[in-house]
Amino acid sequence: MLLGSALTHGGKTNGYTVPNPQAQGSAIGRALSEAQVDARQISYIEAHGTGTRLGDPIEIAALSKVFSGYTEETGFCLLGSAKSNIGHCESAAGIAGLTKVLLQMQHGEIVPSLHSERLNPHIDFARTPFVVNQQLREWEHQPRLAGVSSF
Repeated sequence: MLLGSALTHGGKTNGYTVPNPQAQGSAIGRALSEAQVDARQISYIEAHGTGTRLGDPIEIAALSKVFSGYTEETGFCLLGSAKSNIGHCESAAGIAGLTKVLLQMQHGEIVPSLHSERLNPHIDFARTPFVVNQQLREWEHQPRLAGVSSF
């Protein structure tokens, strides 16, 4: 069941491929509000995560800022990205991520993000709520609540 969603325009940035963290954070916050879900309840985020030096840190910063409005806890929410398995897919990236989340929910397992042994050095994951999932694991958290971040 889809509880909430939000859309945003990229907002004013320094270039077409440069994400806007305020616009991303606003969309994430609106989706949580619409869903009436506390961010601490979310156990998995399917991230846009293209492996870039600029975009990934901005995405994690936006997610972290919104989540920090709910909790100061760190390291509780698994993070993955279908792009490490299938590539970017351009406009199909969002539906690919949503499909991955639904299949994981159905099977009760969270699959690893491939090629993630070396984490982005521009993200201090220890200070965020997020842990990049690097192994197949049972989705133990009930109810299974996830988010899809696709910008």
